[in-house]
Amino acid sequence: MSARRYAVVGLCLAALSPMPSLAGPAAAANPTETLNFPDAAAALSLRDAIDQAMAANVQTLLAAARRDEVAGDRREARSAFLPHVSARVSQARRQNNLAAQGLDIQSALDSLGPAAQNADITVPDVITYNSFDARAELRQSLFDYSAWQQYKSAKLGERVAADQLALAREQVASQAAIDYVGALAARASVDAARADLELADRLADLAADQENVGIATGVDVIRAQTRQARAQARVAQARTDRTRADIQLARTVGLPLDTPLVLSDDLHYSAVADGDLSADLSTAFASRAELNLAQGQLAVRRAQLAGARGARLPSLSASATYGEAGNTYHENVEDTYTIGAQLEVPLFDGGAINARIDSATSRLDQQRIRYRDTRTQIEQDVRVARQTLQTLAEQVRAAESAFGLAKRELDLSRDRFAEGISDNVEVIDAQAALADARNGRVSALADYTRARINLAAALGRAGRFRLYEPATP
Repeated sequence: MSARRYAVVGLCLAALSPMPSLAGPAAAANPTETLNFPDAAAALSLRDAIDQAMAANVQTLLAAARRDEVAGDRREARSAFLPHVSARVSQARRQNNLAAQGLDIQSALDSLGPAAQNADITVPDVITYNSFDARAELRQSLFDYSAWQQYKSAKLGERVAADQLALAREQVASQAAIDYVGALAARASVDAARADLELADRLADLAADQENVGIATGVDVIRAQTRQARAQARVAQARTDRTRADIQLARTVGLPLDTPLVLSDDLHYSAVADGDLSADLSTAFASRAELNLAQGQLAVRRAQLAGARGARLPSLSASATYGEAGNTYHENVEDTYTIGAQLEVPLFDGGAINARIDSATSRLDQQRIRYRDTRTQIEQDVRVARQTLQTLAEQVRAAESAFGLAKRELDLSRDRFAEGISDNVEVIDAQAALADARNGRVSALADYTRARINLAAALGRAGRFRLYEPATP
């Protein structure tokens, strides 16, 4: 057997053996994700929470994995334009019934005349033989417009996946900031409840002292103790709410749910400069990931429609094979090859191409509608966020004023009760009003900060939100 024949057989055997992956690092097993969790005792700022959430939240992780998946789809679509080389080797032993296949060789010999009849030739109906074949095959697409548009659509889909990742990061950043503010508000509510409990304790002691000197009655003492019990219940409820808020924040940020959180930032009022609506809209249209995503999906739908229409065009391909054929790998082996080209022209497919075109056209129209609606939604978000922020700024100022007045009212009513001018009904009412004012102040600050976050998200800046920068959302 010639060296060339050994080479062909070796190539075919190599093709049948397990081959290393050609997909590169993207197809390799992903290493274990290493997330940099803050130390349990370390303080967590809002900036830390946003950065950690964008790196470790399940939504961003899934979006990143989806981007890798779409990259594989793009490489698969590109393979339609690259040479396809394969090799095969086979060895078989066959037994065929010639008569069953309509081959009556004996009758053919008899028809040759007396010479063939006297030759005493006997042809069996069943023959058994060995068959060996080893060859390499090359296939190459030369022109396929529909496949080219599919590849273009896959490339655009990769950009769409990147936009989806950007959108997921923005949404996660916004949610992390909202949950961080919720945790801050829960802590402020606990502080407010404790302050109310301390005040209730002092007023209960005052009522008992007043009763001892004969100024107050037992009803005043019971009334103060009732208020004291309610304040204790409020502290317990506030602690429960804080636990829930911490667990929610830990889940959003991507930390273990039992991590004891220490928040370094505080709720405060930071005035935001009034922005020009036109400038805000321009910023939002340029920055919002939703709009970039809708634009990318629009381009994908156009490419899909072009691909569906391109199925009507002819496609051209070439192929070639070369190998050795014989009875075994060393018996009756001869070189064999084929070279050819194929031109395929669709003439009638039962309306399948038209159906795909109609479906692609409809999907493109739907995406155009979604794109227009996305622009409208972005404009609505900006307008609502700006107006809400202005309203809540007034609410914060009103809550601060109400808190100061409630403290003054309590001081006056407590002085009247201490001097025996009135019973402690006024004191209890004033105490309740102060507790409500404390809670209102916390709620107003939290709502205002959430409004700042919503404005940042409306402008496409949730990932860059800063709590202590008054010049920005």
